[in-house]
Amino acid sequence: MKNKKHTSTVSRSDKISPFYVMELLEKAKELERKGKHIIHMEVGEPDFGTPSAINESAIDAIRNNKTFYTHSLGIQELRETIAQQYYKIDGVHISNERVIITNGTSGAFLLLCAVLLDNRRVLAVSDPGYPCYKNFALIVCSKIVPIPVDEKSSFEVTVEHFDVLKRPPDILLISTPANPTGNIYREETMKGLHSYISSKGKVLIVDELYNGLYYKERPRSALTVSDDIIVINGFSKTHAMTGWRLGWMVVPEELIRPIQKVAQNVFISPPSISQYAALKAFNVNEDLEAMRKTYQERRDFMIPRLKGIGFNIPYNPEGAFYIYADISRWGIDSMEFAERALVEAGVALTPGYDFGAYKAGSHIRFSYANSLDMLKLGCERLEKWLKKI
Repeated sequence: MKNKKHTSTVSRSDKISPFYVMELLEKAKELERKGKHIIHMEVGEPDFGTPSAINESAIDAIRNNKTFYTHSLGIQELRETIAQQYYKIDGVHISNERVIITNGTSGAFLLLCAVLLDNRRVLAVSDPGYPCYKNFALIVCSKIVPIPVDEKSSFEVTVEHFDVLKRPPDILLISTPANPTGNIYREETMKGLHSYISSKGKVLIVDELYNGLYYKERPRSALTVSDDIIVINGFSKTHAMTGWRLGWMVVPEELIRPIQKVAQNVFISPPSISQYAALKAFNVNEDLEAMRKTYQERRDFMIPRLKGIGFNIPYNPEGAFYIYADISRWGIDSMEFAERALVEAGVALTPGYDFGAYKAGSHIRFSYANSLDMLKLGCERLEKWLKKI
């Protein structure tokens, strides 16, 4: 009997967009393997090592055989510590039971989409925005509505954007500080969004993964606006722990059990060693502040330098470690621009298509999660290359 083609699986996966930044990273690695020197400004990964106190906590956990399954929602000590942090930093009282530890923030998005979405429901995301949001929704056959944003609204989704929609989305998912633009949502905007979404009986989810990377005042958590906003955060970016694959979310009490049932089946539990390591993550403030100041120094170099080369930067980032730049003046599609910059200049960048469709062909994302020396060299290479094309 011949094997049948699984058409339903293939058709669904065909709808999922490639993650261009990872594909370009892989191409860059292949070029490096062949001996070409590449300046990495594409991938959103801290170039710092994980703080030593966190590493030591992980080593202690291994030595003490804390290598077994944990509770499906995370170890109690870590959930309590995170709940305490919300009170300490933002004055927000939350039950530690509402804190769910996840396998990276990606695990949180997947669990929420599995519980809250299906083929009759709609997820709204900003365009440009983090590329994986829509793909998590596609996995559960949900409909996606991209909301075009630009410098006119400071790259914020606002209540006015919903005027053109036929129906309110079942979920609005935003990030602040945002990827790829680095904008931070104003509190009045967040209040307006929550008021609108909640009045329709819908759900607002706020991704705060870059919350600790800011360049003016520290942004307050969306939980200060309302207790029923779902908030996602993690250790990858602020604590340089991308490979540890650990995040968390704060959810309303009625969602705890539904999420738990999915988590038990999909993940069993979050990684034990990473959780015990993260118990020290809130005791390394000096390390975190040093990293934040370094990112700010890099940002303050990159913005005027890129403008001097000819890039149009419609919004100066207030957080994260990205710059979203307009390349219209060169008349080259962003995909071709990124491909040629990699091969001809030895600089890896991310095309706007990773973040949506709105003005995607005319924008490039720079990541300044690289050393200042490498960023300077990368800008020199781009300047020389652009003079030739």
